[in-house]
Amino acid sequence: MGETGLMPAASLSLLDPTNEVHARALARLGEERIAWFTTIGRDGFPHAVPVWFIVHDDSVLVLSEPATAKVRNLRASDHALVHLEAGTDGEHLTVLQGRATISDRPATEWIDEIGAIYEAKYRGGLAGISLTLETMAAKYSSVIQLRPEKLIAW
Repeated sequence: MGETGLMPAASLSLLDPTNEVHARALARLGEERIAWFTTIGRDGFPHAVPVWFIVHDDSVLVLSEPATAKVRNLRASDHALVHLEAGTDGEHLTVLQGRATISDRPATEWIDEIGAIYEAKYRGGLAGISLTLETMAAKYSSVIQLRPEKLIAW
C-alpha cells in the first residue's frame, strides 16, 4: 500500500500514465474497492453487478462464483465493461470496455500470482464476511479476465 494507505496505481498498457485523465483512471482502479461489472444477458439487456476487482497483467480480474449470471453471460458473449462510480463530486467517470473470458485456471491456482494484491485491497472486506483469501478463492473459483480495449473517462 502507498503512503496514503491506498493501493498503488494499477497498470494497464491501454492507458498512458502521463495523460491526466488516464493517470486518474489508473489511480482509481488501484484505490476503488467496488466496480460495476456489466455483461450482456440472454435477453439482450445489460446485466450489471457490483464486484471486487484487481488489475493484473493488463487485465481487470474478478473472482466469481461459477454459477452466476455474469459467468453464464460471458460464455455466450465476451463483451463486458467495468464501471467505477463517478467519484464524490460526480465528475470522474471511469469505464473500461473490452472482452472478457473465464480463466481455465480456478482462483485457487491464481493465489500465488494475485493473492498479495487481492488481500491487501480486500483484507478488511474478507474478514467482514468471515473469509480468508483461500476460502474466498475456493468459493469464488471462476476468474474473469477483462482485457480492456477502450477507456471512457473524464
